[in-house]
Amino acid sequence: MDRLGFFKHGLSAATDVVGSVIGLKKAVNTFTEAVDEALSNIKSDIGLNLQSLQGDMCENPRNTLSEVARMGYTMIETASYSNGRIYDMKPDDFREAARKAGLKIAGAHLTKLLDDTVAASVTAVSEADSAAAGEAVPTEDPVTEWWRVALDIHRDLGCRYITMLRLPESLSDETTARYAEYFDAIGDMAAQRGMKFCFHPDKSHLTAVNGVSAFDAIAAATDPAKVWFEIDTYETAEAGIDTKALLRRYGERVLLLHAHDYGVVGESGRIDFDPIIAEAVKRGAKDIFVEVRNYMLPPKNCVERSIYNLESLPSIRF
Repeated sequence: MDRLGFFKHGLSAATDVVGSVIGLKKAVNTFTEAVDEALSNIKSDIGLNLQSLQGDMCENPRNTLSEVARMGYTMIETASYSNGRIYDMKPDDFREAARKAGLKIAGAHLTKLLDDTVAASVTAVSEADSAAAGEAVPTEDPVTEWWRVALDIHRDLGCRYITMLRLPESLSDETTARYAEYFDAIGDMAAQRGMKFCFHPDKSHLTAVNGVSAFDAIAAATDPAKVWFEIDTYETAEAGIDTKALLRRYGERVLLLHAHDYGVVGESGRIDFDPIIAEAVKRGAKDIFVEVRNYMLPPKNCVERSIYNLESLPSIRF
């Protein structure tokens, strides 16, 4: 049970006692329902992108996950997948470690760039659908096979979101169009497994060239029912982008927000997080993840101070 659930549970129990004493059960129920309605839009969970503690995760993932939960984080977004393993752990072992720590594995960062030797079109055909139709399962190219295995593993971990944040360094109009098609295909595969695929643009993707950024081009060319976005406050700041305007522009396609600063979140004075988070929630963002990449203190201290700073904001209410 998260902190919001605990509060509601405690409030409900307390009002039940009052009702039994003064005989106002109906009034108590009405009051509890009113509280439920008032709290229905309150954000009670803050997640951590584990890239923030990548060294600690690689050295001792179990202890690090326990520390993350102790700090007050309730969700994690993984940032390590190789050869079927998560932080060099078997998926089942990692899932159990997160469960014991009390953390939900909400999402994962996965990257597989297209190989120029592989056809641009990735066939995203459900094996189950093909078998049901009595059709032969098509031969997969290596990229499709990689995604099929990776998505199956992360679905079983409980992930709701799969995010890709890399593109080739050299982006022609042709390459950008090719990756838009690729993202649609990955989004289709993710949807078949009950997950949503997000693109996380960095500074270079957000910077306009000849009046158009790679991010805007991909957003325009991809299917809104298959491809969503994870917006990072540090990357938008670096690109000179008005983050709130970007959130308004893309609305419900922005599923996730990375609260990412020039050090400890909320302490650089260069990013005003409260109105950004308020705008993201207003526009339909589902989850917020802290990310720390620049360290003035040991990484764990930076990560802990970051959640403390966020929890003090009016836009993050408990």
